[in-house]
Amino acid sequence: MSKFIIHYVVLIAMLVGPVSSQSAEYVPESNKLRIYLLGEIHDNPQNHQLRLAFINKQIANGEYPIILMEQFDRDKQSTLDAALINCHDVDCVIKKAATPGWNWDFYKPFIQLGLDKKGALVAANLSNSDVKKVITEGFASVYDAQLIQRYKLDQLSLELVKAQSIAIAEGHCGLLPEQMIAPMVHGQIARDVWMANAIQKQIRGLVILIAGNGHVRKDTGVYQWLPLNMRAQVHVQGYVENLQGSENDWFDNTYLMRPILREDPCLAFTKHMQKLN
Repeated sequence: MSKFIIHYVVLIAMLVGPVSSQSAEYVPESNKLRIYLLGEIHDNPQNHQLRLAFINKQIANGEYPIILMEQFDRDKQSTLDAALINCHDVDCVIKKAATPGWNWDFYKPFIQLGLDKKGALVAANLSNSDVKKVITEGFASVYDAQLIQRYKLDQLSLELVKAQSIAIAEGHCGLLPEQMIAPMVHGQIARDVWMANAIQKQIRGLVILIAGNGHVRKDTGVYQWLPLNMRAQVHVQGYVENLQGSENDWFDNTYLMRPILREDPCLAFTKHMQKLN
């Protein structure tokens, strides 16, 4: 799935404080696994600042967070680990391990935490090439039979597929051909499953996923792929630029941000589709 698609599949989001909430601020027992799923609108600097402040607060309280990043592909983990050991600055890490297409200026402070040994960085995403394989050839082109069985990817929930289909159709301004939606749903699910899989490998401490709002939505995203006993440790924060009316179903806390000036996403996507035709 292209970075253009990633930017617009995700529902739009940014802050002036929590405007809707299903629960009070999450305060878990410190000796247990705690999981925060922190959403974003990729090009809005405010949510990046807010999430960084949140993480730094946890570090100041003596935490050593494990930070899972959508921005690094899973096949870059060993490269990322080596770069964090051998590089002296963030630009070096980005040069060695970054996936093209992201605005890395937003993510430099998070990488700096890894360089400063204040947290561990985990490459949590599938590569675009793997997602394209899922879209064209199915889950078995990327995942082995054991993982497919564990997550029941051969018997997807109709409710989840419907919700993902609506999100993808709306995220593309209703301009996608109908036959493209189902394969793209599988691509989005493949990413969510891998992020959930990375979270499940953690057994204690503070675990933080930073990813687009679409990936952290409780009704469709990573949360849905975590086992029931782990969901009790999860707290989801969404960062939005406008309220959709469904935030209480999607996030535990929603932060309303000031919108940034950008080209209308639907106009941009229309131009993109015209280039393809």
